[in-house]
Formats: sequence, C-alpha cells, structure tokens
Amino acid sequence: MKYNLLANDFMSNIENTITYLLTPVSNAYWANLEKAMNEINLHSGQVFVLISLWKQDGQSQIELSKNLNLAPPTVNKMVKSLVESSFVRSQRGKTDTRIVRVFLTDKGNEIKSLIEEQWLKLEIQTLLNFTETEKLILFQLFGKLKENLTGNVATA
Repeated sequence: MKYNLLANDFMSNIENTITYLLTPVSNAYWANLEKAMNEINLHSGQVFVLISLWKQDGQSQIELSKNLNLAPPTVNKMVKSLVESSFVRSQRGKTDTRIVRVFLTDKGNEIKSLIEEQWLKLEIQTLLNFTETEKLILFQLFGKLKENLTGNVATA
C-alpha cells in the first residue's frame, strides 16, 4: 500500500492511514483485555497499576501517574477501586502527608499468576497468525510508535 498524505489526497485516502487502521485494532485489543481481566474480577486499567507495583511496590500515586502516563485523577480512581477490592492499601507519607503511597496486599501479590495466565492467553490470541519474524518486526514498530506518541524519542 502506498502511503501518501499529500493535502489534496488526504481526505480521499484517510482510511489508508495508520491512525485510521490503528484505532479499530486498539479498540478490539482493549475490549479483549477488559474481557480477560473481568474473568478474574479486575478491570483492564487496574492491571497496569498492579504491574507497576509488582516492579516497585510503595510508589506514590504521582509516581504511578507518571509511570503509567495517566492523569492523577485516573490513577486515584483506579487505586481507590483496588483498595476497595483489597488488592492494594494506601498510606499517607510519614513526613509529608500530602504523599499517598500504594502498597500491594497479599491478595494483590497472589493475583499475579492469574493475570499472567489471562495475559498469555490474550498474547497468543493477538499474535495467532504471525510468524516469529513478523512478531519481531511488530515489536520494533510498536516500540517506535510508542516513542513517537509519548514524546520519548531516542536521539542518535
């Protein structure tokens, strides 16, 4: 497919742009992730909070927000829900009570294997018809897309 975005051709070829093609793929992936996580009584966004805490427990909500590239109110809502479900606990800072740190509970640690199992099923489904070479190329391309879209582009 020829990728040409000249101004006069843009609107007639909008369906052949990466942005147009990526949207239904992203929506379908997110719907499948949500379905997989619902099977273990979680929401898709909550999983990313847990993953971040498995890497480094006791992060502040601001750190989680930065690490997940999400707005603080979004993280606050997810943490509140995870606290209510007993996956995490939150604790105000001892010296600075404005800081709220988030810690995994035993339940938050124990669900890791179930999340990994659901994640693996989704990974297999997502990459079902890909060759190993195509998977490697896809990982490289998505890495570049992520850099471009988050503004974290490596300079040479």
